[in-house]
Amino acid sequence: MDPKFRPFFFSRFVPYLLLFVCWATLYLPHLRTSPGWYGDETLTHHTATQLTHGVPSNLALWNTFWHPHYPYQPIYTSVCGLFSRIFGGDILGSRLLNTLLALACGVATFHLGKTVFGSRGAVFAALMLLTYSQTIVHFRMSYAHNGAALGNLLLVLYLLQPPTRWNDWKAGLGLGLSAGSHPLFIHPALAALVVRARNPRSWPALFLPTILYLLISLAWIHLIFKNWLWEDLNHLRWTFLSRGAQDAPGLAGSARNILNFVTQDSFHFFAVIGLLLCCNKRLFPISVIGFWTMFMLVKNRGNLVLFYYQAVVVLPVLVLGWAKLYSVLQAGVQKYVGKTPLDLLFFLIPLAMLFGEVPQSFRGSITPRNQYWVTQDTREVERCAQWLNERTQKEDLIIANSSIAWLLKCRSAPFMQVVTWYGLTTQGYENGNARERFRYDSALESAKFAVVGDIDQRWTFGEPNVGTLVTKLQAQSWPVVWKGNYYLVLANPSLNP
Repeated sequence: MDPKFRPFFFSRFVPYLLLFVCWATLYLPHLRTSPGWYGDETLTHHTATQLTHGVPSNLALWNTFWHPHYPYQPIYTSVCGLFSRIFGGDILGSRLLNTLLALACGVATFHLGKTVFGSRGAVFAALMLLTYSQTIVHFRMSYAHNGAALGNLLLVLYLLQPPTRWNDWKAGLGLGLSAGSHPLFIHPALAALVVRARNPRSWPALFLPTILYLLISLAWIHLIFKNWLWEDLNHLRWTFLSRGAQDAPGLAGSARNILNFVTQDSFHFFAVIGLLLCCNKRLFPISVIGFWTMFMLVKNRGNLVLFYYQAVVVLPVLVLGWAKLYSVLQAGVQKYVGKTPLDLLFFLIPLAMLFGEVPQSFRGSITPRNQYWVTQDTREVERCAQWLNERTQKEDLIIANSSIAWLLKCRSAPFMQVVTWYGLTTQGYENGNARERFRYDSALESAKFAVVGDIDQRWTFGEPNVGTLVTKLQAQSWPVVWKGNYYLVLANPSLNP
């Protein structure tokens, strides 16, 4: 290699190649089934696929995209659906999109972060992000939070660039991507307003993309669903406030949740130390947006450590704290030891994380913290779905959770939506559902089969009023016609002679 070209090659090409190889190794093997499917993810996938067919649905319900049961936004949902369609409606497509979002986060951390932290600090942070276990778990799954995570990261990284109008527009587009993915964009949006409080001339570029998206999106949804939109917005606001009061009562509750989140592992502990080091004039966008978003998330969710996917929206910003920590340690090495590659030893941290995760990636055994509520055997679910598809027509109804509903070729409704068909309420549907909100008849008596899955036995049947459906099934003597280790199928005796 030409000696003159070598510095360019190693500084411009090798880091991107390194990030790509790391991503491909950790995120692609056994992507379709590792981790197992989770209800919020399969609901997102099913909704996204339906939306590409022109149907704004939430299983048996019409979907306003602002109801607490599905507040994920049309932009993310549409793109997720397009990837699903490319793969014939399979969940592999939507999962591939989310792994690409992880790669985009890693590349953006390096490409935009090297002007702030230097090339070594930026590539170190990018590797920390890609090799962290929770990043791998959740960017392998279809969550709108992943789109918001990339948007929030771009918002912060462009706020760190020289304060030009064009950089403000790029930061605004990042915030717009976050808003087009998840309502949690409101936290970084408020923090960005604080960051630019002394520079109101940057506000139009910073907030106009988000405002335009919201105006167009809300107008479109209102045109279709009228007052349902405002009912759902009020319900979402109530859910947010009541959840905060329940999970973090008073200052003591908030402090306990924050402490649990920060000390959940060494990754978060040192990331927060890095955020503290960012409390200076040059890097304060990281600390303001990182701390504020983290505080608002933790304050509202006491179980965020176990159900980590909501914290993903701030995860890439936390990693920037690691970049600052590396820069400080690198400066210390140079000050006390002199110019030496000794600081490269810090790369042993992401290297150890990489080799710790590779075996699980290659075996297809990646396990989330909430594994108890995840599909325990995806192959069994597929066998069950195949059995049902062979015995149903397009217009038939099956009572089934979303983790199998996305595989069915007929109508479906989960138990919790069926509860509301009878005028009752349950978790997530505290206001119930008017009959006109249903896309089709979702009465238990109209269903040809009812599927009881692992998630139903471990969670659904414990929610308010769902037990009434179990009582109905028992009273009507629905027999078991298919049974696996975790799933069983009951047949409606009146529709299955």
